[in-house]
Amino acid sequence: MAKPTIIFAPGAFCPPKIFDGLSQKLNEHGYTCYVVSFPSVEQASSVRDLQPDIDAVRRLVQPEVDGGREVIVVSHGWSGLPVSSSLDGLGRSERANQGKSGGVTKLVFVAAFIPQVGESMISAFGGHLPPWHVRDETTGTVTASDPFALFFHDVPNGREWAQSLRPHAWSTMASPATSAAYLKIPCSYLLCVNDFALPLVVQQLMADRAQRRGAVMETEKINSSDSPWLAVPDDVVAYLRRQAGETLQ
Repeated sequence: MAKPTIIFAPGAFCPPKIFDGLSQKLNEHGYTCYVVSFPSVEQASSVRDLQPDIDAVRRLVQPEVDGGREVIVVSHGWSGLPVSSSLDGLGRSERANQGKSGGVTKLVFVAAFIPQVGESMISAFGGHLPPWHVRDETTGTVTASDPFALFFHDVPNGREWAQSLRPHAWSTMASPATSAAYLKIPCSYLLCVNDFALPLVVQQLMADRAQRRGAVMETEKINSSDSPWLAVPDDVVAYLRRQAGETLQ
């Protein structure tokens, strides 16, 4: 049986290359991987709402499912917002009901935001993002005050990764989710125990809330920062292979 395509959606501030190493490891196990390039990072100062990011996810997923292939979408951090809004009609069960093959078989959330429809990042936090978000009103962007401590404190070359981050479009923090793909597609949530950006208790609350609303959601904990695929890459590779249906010794 063909293995599913894995599509990675990076979190806020992150360039696509942040998933290069993980993609390469999965390639060695027979997986085809792609990484979303979000306009809110690549053209941060010109993005005015969430739609360009929603479209960016769909542009990668749509050809795969239209080609009859199964897809796993891995969402990190902020990207749970555009991912949840981008997959209408692309779930495997939805497509099967229309007599179509292929589709998204699973959503994997890694320390990720799971929004309700109509909810933005800002509204989810009561109208104010955590204080480590540094807004630049002149450029319309936001950065992280101490990215090494927040995201990469247990990553061997964490300071280099911290320097690779980019300003993010502030508008996408205020834009609401337009759909909730996690209510139609089976999910798993990788809870990052040592995450200083999105604390474990908040991750668990979001997973629990999604389950209460009807999501098919399994959870697993990993002793890592916000960036487990960089801190403990082999553990994340094994986790994703299991999510894809492999039985590992």
